Amino acid sequence: MPRLSAARSFVTSEDGGMTGGGLIFMIVFLAVGGLAVDVSNAISQRTHLQLTADATAHSALYLRNNTLNATPEDAKTAALALAQTNMPPGVFGEVMTTQDIEFGVWNRATRTFTPDETSRTAVRVWTQREAARENEVTTYLLKFAGFDAFDVRTASIFETYKSPCDPEGMVAEELVDIQSNNSYFDGFCIHSNDIVSLNSNNYFEEGTVVSMPDSTRLDMPASGADTNEGLTEALRYGAMQIRLINALRQVPSSPYASGIAAMWNYIQLATRDGQLGYLTAPPRNITIVNGRPAPSSASSDSVQAGRDLLDRNNALALRPNAVNYVFCSSSSTQLAVGQVLSNMVMITNCQISFGSGGALENGLIATLHTGARSINGSSDTRIGAIDDCASGGGAQLISLGGMNFASGVSIHGGQLIALQEISFAANGNGLRGTSIISGDTVSGTSNMEMGLCGSGMEDNLSLDYFRMVQ
Repeated sequence: MPRLSAARSFVTSEDGGMTGGGLIFMIVFLAVGGLAVDVSNAISQRTHLQLTADATAHSALYLRNNTLNATPEDAKTAALALAQTNMPPGVFGEVMTTQDIEFGVWNRATRTFTPDETSRTAVRVWTQREAARENEVTTYLLKFAGFDAFDVRTASIFETYKSPCDPEGMVAEELVDIQSNNSYFDGFCIHSNDIVSLNSNNYFEEGTVVSMPDSTRLDMPASGADTNEGLTEALRYGAMQIRLINALRQVPSSPYASGIAAMWNYIQLATRDGQLGYLTAPPRNITIVNGRPAPSSASSDSVQAGRDLLDRNNALALRPNAVNYVFCSSSSTQLAVGQVLSNMVMITNCQISFGSGGALENGLIATLHTGARSINGSSDTRIGAIDDCASGGGAQLISLGGMNFASGVSIHGGQLIALQEISFAANGNGLRGTSIISGDTVSGTSNMEMGLCGSGMEDNLSLDYFRMVQ
C-alpha cells in the first residue's frame, strides 16, 4: 500500500512542473526571437548582396563601353575585383564568379534579358550566398527550431540608352540662347543644364522638347508663353550629364603627342558603332610650315603643307580615307579651308577657318586649340552634304575651344561639339539635321528653321548612358 500511495503521489504532484514548461517556453521564445533576429540578418545580407550586384553590373557595363578594345572578359575581371572589394571572399565566401556576369540584350517591351557575349547594351549580374557555395547565411536562434541557414540570391540588370537629345538638338552646360522667329519641329530637343533664353515669335511643333533644371531657369519676356507657340507644351524640367562633354574634358590640349592620342581615343570610343568605316588607309602626319613645303610623294606618311593644307605640288596634303595628324608650331597659326574636304579625319592643334567654298562632308575635324574661335567659318560655310537627310555625307567638328560661324552657315547631318561657346547664325532652312553640344553656351540667331532629319545622322559621335532596369 505505501508503495502504491507513493506512486499516486508522484503522478499527482505538480512539483517541478515549471521546469518542463519553462523549457518548452524557452524553445518557443528562441524560435520567435529567431524570426526577428535571423530573418533581419538574412534581409540585411540580401541588401548587401543586392548593392554589390548593382555596383558590379554598372561597373561591368561601363568598362565594356568606355574602355577601348575591352573584351567581355576584361570587363568581367575588373568588375569582379570591385565585387570582391565590397564583399571579400575571406569574409563572405565566393558570392560571385565571372560566370555570374553575363552580357546580353534587354528587351524593354517584354522585360526579358537574353545572354549575348558580343553585346555591349546590357549586363546581368548574380550574387549568391548558398549552401552549394558553402557560404549560406547561417542562423543564430532558429537553429533551436531546426533551421540552420538561409540561401540568398540576388540579381541586377543594367542597360545602355541614348540621351533624350540624341541625335538632333542643341545642348549646353550653361546658356542656350535661341532668340526669336525660329521654328523647331517634332523630335528636336533644346536643353540647358542652366538657362534657356528666348525672345518672341518662336514656333515649337508638337513633339519638340525644351528643357532646363526648373521653371525659374527659363528666361523670356513676360509675354513669352503667349508669343512662342507650342512652348508651354514643349517644356520639360531636369538636368542631364552631357557625357560627350565630360569625356572631352579629359583630353589635354598639350603636349601635342598626348593630346592627339587622347583625342583619337575619344573619337574611337564615341564611334564604336561603325561611324568611321571609311578609314581604310594608314595615318599621315602633316607639319604646317610658313615657307615652301618640302618635296613629298603621295605615299609619304609624313609631309609638309602650307596653311592652305596644300603640299609643294599644290595638291591637298590630307590623305583620303585616313586619319591625318596636322601640327602647327604656333597657336596663332590658322588653317584656311577653301575647298570641300571629304572622307577623312583630321586631328590638329591648329585653329581652323572655313573660307569661301569651304565645306566638310563625310568627315571629321577635331582640334586641341583652346581659343574662343578655334573653329570658325564665313557666311557660306557648309557642314555636311546637302542630301535631303540621306545616309552618309554627315560631318563632325570637335574642339577644346569654341566655335563661331557667320550668318549663312548651313548644317546638314552635322554635329558640333565644343568645350566653349558655339555661336552660329543661319538663315531660312540652312539647318537640316543638326546636333550642337557645348560645355558652355549655345548661341543661335533669329529666322532659323531647325528641320529634323530623323535619318542621315548615323555618323554622329555618341556615348551611351547607363541605367538599372531590374
